[in-house]
Amino acid sequence: MYQRLRDNLPPDCRITRIESRVGLGIPDCLIAIKASGFAMVELKVVKRGRKVALSPHQVAFHAAHAPLEVPTFVLVQYHPPGVANIHGAWWYLYRGHQVQDLHARGLDVLPTAEWPADSIRWHVLAAELCA
Repeated sequence: MYQRLRDNLPPDCRITRIESRVGLGIPDCLIAIKASGFAMVELKVVKRGRKVALSPHQVAFHAAHAPLEVPTFVLVQYHPPGVANIHGAWWYLYRGHQVQDLHARGLDVLPTAEWPADSIRWHVLAAELCA
């Protein structure tokens, strides 16, 4: 997912992969969006069932930042039963304030936005991250 984001976001976006063992729960990506600021995005892939595997630290991070209106998101690539590759998969975008419901109810939570994984509208995704 990270490589697809990096390779396809509009030119006015810069993505940095965050690998941190110090700050548990910090999202996977920091995305700079020209004239809009930054968004932090946790990337998840769901291949079995509808549960999104968020750690307690990830839930706590998003829950702590949601009241501050800091733009944090969870971006999920979902493979429905029988779908093994990108064709037939979906990307679902959730805002940080949805993380506790997402952790409890999985993909039954209504996403902020969604796209077929093989035809993502990248400029719309970037706009959602800075909205």
